[in-house]
This record gives sequence, structure tokens and C-alpha cells, in this order.
Amino acid sequence: MRVNFEGTGAIKGLRVLKVRLTSHITLVLVALTCAAAVLLCGFAWLAAVKVDDLYLRRQADFVRQGLDEQIKALPREQESVTKWDDAFLYSKQRNHEWLLDNVGRWTSQYFGHDRTYIFDDTNRLLFAFRDGTDTMPPRLGSDDGEEMTALAGEARVALVERKRTGGEPLGQLARVRTILIGNRPAITSARPILPSSTRMQIEAGQEFIAVSVKFIDGKAAESIAHYARLEGLHFSPSKGDDERAQVPVSSYDCGVIGYLVWQPIRPGFMLLQQIAPAGLGCLALLIAAVFWLGRGLHRTSLILLDSQAEITHHRNHLEEMVADRTAEIERQREELDRLLVHERQVNALQRRFVAMASHEFRTPLAIIDAAAQRLCRSTTNVSGEYVHEKAGVIRSAVMRMVDLMESILASGRLETGQIILKRSEDDLKALLITCCSRQREFSPSHIFHLDLDLIPDVLTFDRSAMEQVFTNLISNAVKYSPDAPDIYVHARVDAKLVEIAFADSGIGMDADDLPKLFQPYYRARSATGIAGTGIGLNVVKQIIELHGGTVEVTSELGKGTTFTISLPIEFLLSDQQVAA
Repeated sequence: MRVNFEGTGAIKGLRVLKVRLTSHITLVLVALTCAAAVLLCGFAWLAAVKVDDLYLRRQADFVRQGLDEQIKALPREQESVTKWDDAFLYSKQRNHEWLLDNVGRWTSQYFGHDRTYIFDDTNRLLFAFRDGTDTMPPRLGSDDGEEMTALAGEARVALVERKRTGGEPLGQLARVRTILIGNRPAITSARPILPSSTRMQIEAGQEFIAVSVKFIDGKAAESIAHYARLEGLHFSPSKGDDERAQVPVSSYDCGVIGYLVWQPIRPGFMLLQQIAPAGLGCLALLIAAVFWLGRGLHRTSLILLDSQAEITHHRNHLEEMVADRTAEIERQREELDRLLVHERQVNALQRRFVAMASHEFRTPLAIIDAAAQRLCRSTTNVSGEYVHEKAGVIRSAVMRMVDLMESILASGRLETGQIILKRSEDDLKALLITCCSRQREFSPSHIFHLDLDLIPDVLTFDRSAMEQVFTNLISNAVKYSPDAPDIYVHARVDAKLVEIAFADSGIGMDADDLPKLFQPYYRARSATGIAGTGIGLNVVKQIIELHGGTVEVTSELGKGTTFTISLPIEFLLSDQQVAA
């Protein structure tokens, strides 16, 4: 009996120890939960501060970019009315009604210019259009008279200086200033009125000067706010409360005439405000849950002791199940990773395509619109040569859009396997010469050096597809060598291959760009600012590979690029059709 009492006492002592241990664990868990909550709140606050600071800097960057774009846009907008035969002619004739309709009202309604002045060749005011109203007789405002006269005089001095020293091109000469007119900030620009064709000539020093004014606190501020996606952006002559939510407006003499101020957007702080009540409630619930779980821990500990034997019995079986399940999960994870990588690639291609299509379609449409508007406004003295020139511009822009559509459709058909090569016997050398001649019409300044005598007269290939290959490579050689007129196309033939190389001495590419050059929509960094889609070389590679050949590229930045296509003789002499 004594032994039984000792055993019972040992069991009771073990259970008391277990209860004390679980109580201690409960307190430790509650303390750790509170500490983790404090750290989490601290990290959340720090993250919110960092996010707000980064976002405010980005807001300021967007506002600066928008302001710079408004300043740069004013002389570009002026060019539509200052480089124009009609404007040159009617300003010389002092035709007030024509200037009112085609200069004053046009720049006000289409570009949002607040004031437009024209000074004659003696610096006398010829025309004035202020705040949407024709001013007759022409006179400067009381708030901008000195500034406009000084700006026109500065442009006149620049014209005289250019005549003496041969400075910047006459068609690009403009003087842009950011000044205060009265108490309002304004962007001003002065440009000479010049003929747009060689039919009219002007003696140096006899130019009329057009001056445009756009107030920053008017439509320009709305455009900047729209560009930066900000509400409440406005001009203030003094600093705002938050220095991070303001951008200084500098005058041409490097002084500060005021600030663009907006209501700062703080996404981090806004998020904290929204989640703080719910977070505190969840924290309280979490502490209560941890305490309740700790209290129940000592009740379950005895049950766990009793189930230890059963757990040991099932351990081996569970290990096998876990191993099988782990292998299955790993297989599913690898499959999900593969699908995720594919999805990211598809999304990246889609974004690049949308950005490319938006830019490349907008440019020819803008060219067509500008040429059509010129034709519509040119109501007098319109020669056949002038109409033919503008029609050529429109046709060139339309052909550019058609080529873009054909490249996109060809790339899509190649990727989906919907193209079958329609091979037939034809003259590859004559086709290549035809493509060079066609490109020579579009770029008469380039010289094509052809060495194609070794190409056999009759080969079997898809004429339409190969014409697309040659056109892409030749037009790229011309487009990316604007200052290097020599284009070399030479062929080499042996028992197995026909090799054709297209070489230029243009801008070239970095070595890092070459491995990715044939990917869809990829463009080299050196091609920035030059129109292009990034589709053509991908189409070239796929068509050449359907002909059983390869395409290689070598390039050096600033020294030129060489594309070499290699076509197997055996394939070119067979007549089997090949499906993409």
C-alpha cells in the first residue's frame, strides 16, 4: 500500500508541475504577443513614413516633369503658326483678319495660349490678342509691355547674332522665359515668322517676331495636375506648409518667382488610419485568445500524455504519408512556378506591346492630321508641288501604319503557327535589288553598295516572306545610320550555304543588347528616340528559321551593325512546303 501511495503522490506531483509549467508558458506567450504587437506597430509606422516620403518625392518629380513639359511645349506649339508660308505672307501684308482667325484664335483655342503678340521688322507691335479678345488698335497690356518688348528685342538680337556668327538653325531659334506678369507666373516664347518652303525668301533682319504667353496658374496648372494625378494643385507666391508638397517655379535668371503647391497624398498614413481601429481590435482579440489557449493548455497536457503511445504507433505511417504528400506538393509548386514565370512573361509582352502600339500609331496619325490641317488652312497660293509634298507626307505616314500592322499580324501568325511558306522558284538576287531600290526612293541620301553576283539565279523560297526579311534589315540599316550614308549588302556562297550580310556604320548597339535583340518587342537602348516597334527582327528570325537558316548580328556602339543571314543550299533547291 505504501508503494501505491508513493506512486499516487508522484503522479500528483507531476501533474502539479505540469500545471505550473503551463501557467508559466501562458504568461510568456501573452508577453511575447504584446512585444510582437508593439514591434509590428513600430514597423508599420516606419513603413508608412517611408512610403509617404517616397510618394511625396514622386509627386514632386511628376510636377517638375509636367512644368518642364509645359515650358518646352510652348515653342513647339508656336512652330505650327510661325513656320508657315501663309503666316509669313499675311503678316507681311498686315492682314489683320487672317492673323486674328489663324494665329490669335487658333493658338488660344487649340493650345490654350493666353496672349499672342506679333512685332513687325521694325519692332513695332502689329497684332495683339489677349485673354481671348482681339485688341484694336494693337497695344501691349499695362502689366506685360516691358517684358514683351524686351523678349521680342532679345529674339531680334539673336537673329542679328545668328546672321553674324552662324549660330543655331533659323527654324529652331526661339527664346523662352518664365516671368511674372503682374502677380501671375507665365511662360513666354518668342519665335521669328518664317516661310515653310523655299518658294518664299526673307532677307536676314526683316523677320517678324511672334510672342506667346501662357499663364502657369491657368490651363497650364490644370495640365500639370492632370499629368501628376494631383488635386488642388495651384500656384502660390510663397512656400506652403509642407516643403515636400511644393515645387519652385524658377525664372530665366535663376530666381524663384513662386511655388506650385498641392494637397499632399500620404497613402501610408491613410492606410494606417483605416486599419488602426481594426488592428487594435484584432490585437485585443489575439491577446484574449492566447490567454484562453494557455489556460486550456494544462487541461490538454494530461490528454496528450495519454495519447503519446497512440501517436508513436501512428508515427511511421504518418511519416510515409507526409513524404508522399510533400513530394506531391513539391511537384505542384514547381508547376505553379513554371506557370507564374509564363504569366509574367505574357504580362511583360502585353505591356510592351500596348506601350509600343500606343506610341507608334499616335506618331503617324499626328503627322497625317498636321499635314491635312496645313492643306485645309492653305487657301491661297497653293501649288501642285505643295499639295504633292503634303500628300507624300500623308502617304508615308499611312505606309508606316500599314507596315506596323503587317509586322504585328505577321508576328502573331508566326507565334500561333498559322503561316505556311509558299515556296516557288524565283530570283533571290533580283528581289534583294528591288528592295534596295525601293528603300533608295525613301532615303535618297544613302548609298547602297551591292555585291550579289555569287547568288544563284534560280532558288526556291517564299518570295513574300523573304521580301519582308530584306525590307526589315535594309530599312533598319538606313534608319539607324542617319549620319552614315554607306550601306553594304554583299553575298557569299559555298557548297552548303548562301550568306547575305547587311552592314552599316550607324549608331550600333551595346553588347548587352545583342542576346535579347530577337525577342518580341525588344529594342536596344541605343535606339531610344528612334521610331520602331521591336517586332521586325523577331519576324526576320522566325522566317529565316522556317527556311532552315540562321540569322546572326554583330555590333559595336557608335561604329555600326552587321546582320548576316545564312540559308542552306539544300533547302533552297527543294520544293517542300514548310508550316510555321
